[in-house]
Amino acid sequence: MRELILEGDPILSKRAQTFDFDNPQEDPKKLKEELVQAMLEYGGMGISACQIGVDLKVFAMRFEDNAICCFNPRITYSTEETTYISEGCLSFPGLFFPVTRAQGINATYSGKEGDEMSASFIDISAKIFQHEYDHMIGKVYLEYASSYMIRNARKKQVLWERKRKNNGGKRDKY
Repeated sequence: MRELILEGDPILSKRAQTFDFDNPQEDPKKLKEELVQAMLEYGGMGISACQIGVDLKVFAMRFEDNAICCFNPRITYSTEETTYISEGCLSFPGLFFPVTRAQGINATYSGKEGDEMSASFIDISAKIFQHEYDHMIGKVYLEYASSYMIRNARKKQVLWERKRKNNGGKRDKY
């Protein structure tokens, strides 16, 4: 399994390359398996290819008790209604703070075979999709928070890390 990329790595702030199904940069079936495995192993709700060091517009996310993998995703519509729920990121372990996101979205993406799909997501699935989509465009969730919010979250992150170490280094599930 590929190693999880952590905060500070430049790939997290880089716009990802489009996945080319005509001339694939990686085997799409294998990449889907790796992303889903990493998401489950690291205990995330979603994971983007950049978080395992792959510079491609691909992510996996939990959806209705399954995992879906989205190649070349696009958000085509966002509701005006928003949610303001605490959010974390596997690349920023233990750093949680509320983020305002659209409550619902419509999106298009391709599956591992290159077949284009359209889908609607609401509430937590919309939040996950938007978070992972941001990774595709080189945006991290810190950009949605004030320095005050980040400072407070960093204090809690230190406590989270201390607790994790005292717990034998086991990862808490996100």
